[in-house]
Amino acid sequence: MEDAKSKPPRLLVWSVRAVQAFRIANAVAIAFFVAVLIATLPGAELIERLLVRKYHGRIDTAAVIAFLQLTMLVGIPVGVAVERLLKALRAILRTVEQADPFARANAARVRTIGWMLLVIQLADLGYGLARVAANVLHIDYPDWQPSFTGWLAVLIAFVLAQVFERGAVMRDDLDGTV
Repeated sequence: MEDAKSKPPRLLVWSVRAVQAFRIANAVAIAFFVAVLIATLPGAELIERLLVRKYHGRIDTAAVIAFLQLTMLVGIPVGVAVERLLKALRAILRTVEQADPFARANAARVRTIGWMLLVIQLADLGYGLARVAANVLHIDYPDWQPSFTGWLAVLIAFVLAQVFERGAVMRDDLDGTV
């Protein structure tokens, strides 16, 4: 019979792969935001021509380019927050692989995840305001609605951080009595 430590559970293996795939996708998204910012710098007439062609001169292209730049600028810190979240999650998964999930460091990692989720939710509110600005500028912008589940995830992460903190204390107490 195989030792449980010799072969990690399939779900754990797939979780590690998923986190890595998300980290790669996030890096691509950040690179895209930076590329759009560079493409909209002064002297980048291509974007202006594309906007004129799409909207047939019915919009203020300078205002739309500034709007696009601001939207991309908000996206970069969100990408950084997502990277920090995924890095913390990967570190937690490592402790699970080592059969030590209630390590004290995991409480801080789950708390970091909570803070990063909060950053994402606040940026999401910013995208809601951007939707209003897009309407004023008469440009296409994806629909937006507040994310109840996102705010719930923030709360859950902070509660779980407390649970992990308590679990680490209980484990230390148990180790001390043995």
